[in-house]
Amino acid sequence: MGVLASALLMGCTTTETVVFEADSNQPVVESFDQLNWQTVVPSKQVNFAIDETNQRYVLGSGQSAVASFEIDVKGKELELEILSHFTRTVFYPNAVLLNSSNQIVKTFTTEDFEYKHAYGFLGDRLSATAKIQPSGLDPIKLVIYTTPELIKGESEVLHPVKLDAIARGNYPPDVPNPVIQHAPYGQLSIIAKVDEAIVVEKAIEIDSSDAAHQKSKQDQAESVTTAAAGLSAPMIVMDKEEAKPQSQLTESQQQYYRDSIKGAVEAGLIDKALSMLEEAKALGVEDAQATFVEAIKQ
Repeated sequence: MGVLASALLMGCTTTETVVFEADSNQPVVESFDQLNWQTVVPSKQVNFAIDETNQRYVLGSGQSAVASFEIDVKGKELELEILSHFTRTVFYPNAVLLNSSNQIVKTFTTEDFEYKHAYGFLGDRLSATAKIQPSGLDPIKLVIYTTPELIKGESEVLHPVKLDAIARGNYPPDVPNPVIQHAPYGQLSIIAKVDEAIVVEKAIEIDSSDAAHQKSKQDQAESVTTAAAGLSAPMIVMDKEEAKPQSQLTESQQQYYRDSIKGAVEAGLIDKALSMLEEAKALGVEDAQATFVEAIKQ
């Protein structure tokens, strides 16, 4: 497999575009040993496409075009992010991390990939992160693929009209969000960063976004479920001249709403965040709108 690459220096971050060329000898493989690895030297962002030119890996339920990378961490702690970009369709990834012996040390499943809405120059995307402490100077390997079941699915993205309203500090309109079909091919990126000050010699340990994401969702669901029990219904006093709600909530109660709004956005529960925002505004919670807008921008 030949690889064509071009690099562009952007500030302190190098962005490299990789094009995978078809391997006429082994276009379809059944083991990790048969994959052709593209070497990545941190710290950089690597943009690439998964399409019909990539090697295909035989899964239990079919085949998938794959992208395979060997990340040369040189014993340094690695921060890895996998991104799949929404266009007219989206490649919904799964992935595995391997050690130098091609043994699986971490699996990224559907639940590990969080939806991130468009912001600034970044479009809608799926994102998964992991922090890896390698053993010795061995490289870390990454294989990205999808499944026949995922290809049949679809994902919802935040409507651009809602994003525009949020950016202007307005309440988002009630319009349906676009639904994007999943596809066997797509545009992806990986971002590999290392801590230059840390070189570790112990066995691989991983702190990844899957656990954090699930905990955030669980905590948010629990907080919403217990919101009514946790807060007594306050009295709303309307100023006769200004007709504005004056909150009778304590500062800790107001902070609960601000934290709940922020937590819902971070967990990808935008509709729930909007519901909490509306309730907070009705209760006169200070900075509720600002909290929501700031959380959306992050």
